[in-house]
Amino acid sequence: MSYRVAALGSWLAVLVGGLYLLAAHQFTPGPSGTVSRQWPEPAHSTIPRAVMFVHPHCPCTPTSLRNFAALVARERCEAVIYVVAGASDGTPNGRAAANVPKAECRPDPDGSVAKRFGAMTSGHVFLYSPNGQLVFEGGITDGRGHEGENPGLWAASARLSGTEGTPVSFPVFGCTLQD
Repeated sequence: MSYRVAALGSWLAVLVGGLYLLAAHQFTPGPSGTVSRQWPEPAHSTIPRAVMFVHPHCPCTPTSLRNFAALVARERCEAVIYVVAGASDGTPNGRAAANVPKAECRPDPDGSVAKRFGAMTSGHVFLYSPNGQLVFEGGITDGRGHEGENPGLWAASARLSGTEGTPVSFPVFGCTLQD
């Protein structure tokens, strides 16, 4: 009888440990660099700008792209998605990024644009006001692969619509851009 208790105890320990590791991965944000608080070029725009950086193969990124597509569809902004890869159109996330309506998809083969913005994690979004000031930076999902409404997406939407102007930052959940 005691071997059954020991086996059950071992099974429960493995189960709890595995669930802990999955949760830790799911809700641990990726790294972020020094964020550019000002649009890197002279600002000549009358509408806000939304910029997103994606890893070409990150399994979490399709969710971020769908949230980004919903964000730019309901807000009037200029949107650009940078895929940190040489041939972005030949990658799963490159193809998905190219299909986001109202967004221009550009390659960032060496990651230099991502470095200039301070993006280090796939799914990192930057929103700049028409005068070039950063009003939002971070993630628009509340965990890896979590699609739909969440505080980061609400904050980004409020900044794009102009109902909130105070800069805000949220954690980014995804793969590192430079692997």
